[in-house]
Amino acid sequence: MDERKKQLDEYIDKCIQYHGHLCMGQVLGVKLAVKGLELAQPKGEKDLIVIVENDRCIADAILTLTGTRLGRRSFKFKDYGRMAATFWNVATNKAYRLHTAFSGKINPQDKNEVRNILYLPDEKVIAWKEVAVNLKKTEMPGPPQKVVECIKCKERIFDGKDTETPDGPVCNACLSGSYYSYM
Repeated sequence: MDERKKQLDEYIDKCIQYHGHLCMGQVLGVKLAVKGLELAQPKGEKDLIVIVENDRCIADAILTLTGTRLGRRSFKFKDYGRMAATFWNVATNKAYRLHTAFSGKINPQDKNEVRNILYLPDEKVIAWKEVAVNLKKTEMPGPPQKVVECIKCKERIFDGKDTETPDGPVCNACLSGSYYSYM
């Protein structure tokens, strides 16, 4: 077995262990992560910020292989519903947005067919371009840049996620409605 295939097998096995099963999203996530790291070339984990554009299986694969973390603010989620991610080396300010471009027909129930996507040339599975990343200072890793109290619920709001009203700052849950309701 050639070294590249062995490495890809190790990566997908690590992702399956974290995610719970093999699926096309895991395979595509591995392809995106491996190519994204190759392009961005971070020297250490503090050099890399990854922005994923959907909350499906690729996100778990990318998080697993890059070492980025939501809680460290190096793993970011922009809900665009697309199978894409941007890999930004903050030390060099080089960033690449990658997206899936696989158009082949496979049986998603056939795990061998799914896994074999790993071994296809990158150009047959993904596409990429250099991009400029525009994140606010309040979105960057490190201590909070701004902390305010919501005038309605009195909870603290971090990093500019409030909306300033004439009466003061309001959190998004109070402003637009939340995903929960109190019992």
